[in-house]
Amino acid sequence: MFTTVKRHRWLVSTLRFVPVIAIAAAAMIAMAPTEARAQAFNVNEFACASSGGAAVDIDITGLGHTDLCVVSTVSQDVDCACAGKGGNCTSDAKKQSTTQTSTTAQVAQSKNGAVRTTVSPTVPTPSCTGLDCPSGQTATLIQFSSLGDFRVCTVGPSGACSPTSCTAGGALATAPGCGPATTIVNPGKKDSCVDLF
Repeated sequence: MFTTVKRHRWLVSTLRFVPVIAIAAAAMIAMAPTEARAQAFNVNEFACASSGGAAVDIDITGLGHTDLCVVSTVSQDVDCACAGKGGNCTSDAKKQSTTQTSTTAQVAQSKNGAVRTTVSPTVPTPSCTGLDCPSGQTATLIQFSSLGDFRVCTVGPSGACSPTSCTAGGALATAPGCGPATTIVNPGKKDSCVDLF
């Protein structure tokens, strides 16, 4: 009997502190910085741009003050040919097709906790190297076709946004195979150059 009463008193005295502990924990969570709380990022859209080309449409919410890092890998199929002074090509002109790849990263800043935009990476114009042309002709860029693979991550506390800081394994979402977008630079007279390919 004495043992039961003693245990009952101990239980009652201990349970008295439960509401106090619960209120203190709730207050600590409420006062914690937003970044310290678990965030739920909502990827509403991360897909190849509806306008076409090597671009991606983004609609991600629930970001708070967190920015996004968008990494793009653009592969360009490049067609070059030997063209005369007028920029025209003969039917037997030397030509070459190569693939050039570039990877870039850019920050997409959040506004009111969201990023809604289209990202079109800035890719250098491809070059024609390794094509030996006869006298009076020069290696000329005829056309190129671009295809993009995209991934998106949150920008880390250090503000780093690079292909190495945003890896495929840590990405919020990916959008492969966006495009292709073909750009004709020098078709030649009556399409004499572009018809070589």
